[in-house]
Amino acid sequence: MKIAITTLGCKVNQADSASIQGALKEKGYEIVPTLLDNPDICIVNTCAVTAKSDYQSRQMIRKAAKSGAKVIATGCYAQLMSDELTKIKGVNLILGNSQKDRLPEYLDKFNDKPLQVVETPAAPLTLKPYFSNRTRAFLKIQDGCSLSCSYCTVPLARGKNRSLSSQDVLKAVNKFNTDGYKEIVLTGIHIGSYGLDLQPKSDLLEIMHNISNLYPDMRLRLSSIEPQEFKKDLLTLIKEGMICPHLHIPLQSGSDNILKTMNRGYSVSFYKKLIDDIISICPDISIGTDIIVGFPGEEDKEFEHTMRLIEELPFSYIHMFPYSKRPDTKAARLPQQVKNSAKKERSKIILDIAINKKNIYISKQLGKKLDVIVEKKDITTGFYRTISDNYLRPLVHANNLILGQRLKIETISLVNGELFGVPLQSI
Repeated sequence: MKIAITTLGCKVNQADSASIQGALKEKGYEIVPTLLDNPDICIVNTCAVTAKSDYQSRQMIRKAAKSGAKVIATGCYAQLMSDELTKIKGVNLILGNSQKDRLPEYLDKFNDKPLQVVETPAAPLTLKPYFSNRTRAFLKIQDGCSLSCSYCTVPLARGKNRSLSSQDVLKAVNKFNTDGYKEIVLTGIHIGSYGLDLQPKSDLLEIMHNISNLYPDMRLRLSSIEPQEFKKDLLTLIKEGMICPHLHIPLQSGSDNILKTMNRGYSVSFYKKLIDDIISICPDISIGTDIIVGFPGEEDKEFEHTMRLIEELPFSYIHMFPYSKRPDTKAARLPQQVKNSAKKERSKIILDIAINKKNIYISKQLGKKLDVIVEKKDITTGFYRTISDNYLRPLVHANNLILGQRLKIETISLVNGELFGVPLQSI
């Protein structure tokens, strides 16, 4: 039986899909890349972070159904909107986030009427099989959220904060090392809260130290981390080369009024000082962020505060999201909802700033030596696309590089926003 898996959304979802794929391969199922490979079953791992994510999830499910494959919908949209999915013709099975781990058990339970299995996500995290064609491994060390941002459905979709035990984290890293991965991305909804629910308690700094001490040659990367959860001792690990010089720290707004309404738990001055402190210790680090435009109550002056702040701070990239109402959230009930025309105008302004920020950071990398991993080869040009430790994607011209290979390059040119480099040595 052939199965295709389509993943929408965040790195946590990517890690979940790799675990599903690993479990299915252990059972002897054939995993195929796309619907073009005529799978018998298509699994769509959905996302619900924005209204656009909802739409994309529905579109992918409809596309899978039209292919003639049996369709399994899982993930956050399936968790939150299972009743809505039953109305899409061709959906056979709807599994909530808690049931992802048990997906192989349901492969012989298809009926004409869609089967819904959706429960509140609360199960402890355990070590899962893993298989992926990606050159980097995504390890979910934490899931869920115990915070309450007013716009967010993640606590409803993924439950409360839960951590993978330290022993299981190290077992997973050992397996990834044995399998030949050169980089592990530690993922979670709030990885800064890792270990607080464990007995005995642990924390992100401790597990990072343990991984680095046992596997000093493994490249480690942190996924998104909340400002108030960032421990400055992590900068020591970055400066010593134990963690990739790349951080993603969501800002969401440059207005204290909006941050308060969002219930983000920090102020603009706190965030700005954090970024200043990081840059003072690690001046070449890549820092990315998230921005929401058009949040309820965001008038021109609040947006201008955001615009001025992100122009001031040394971001290397910005992910921008127009605010969209999420069901069962406080923000959806707030007055002063912003018009779509204003959201569109503000989005364009932020995107223009983001492009400029990215170009400035990339230009500063010209003539530098970068630690990269080979991701794929462009057959037409002969260049290899790589990913650097500071989250750039230089093109490298070389003979016979291997996908997943780690090497040192020197960047020699910058053309149309693309960095080009030459190999120096393998790492």
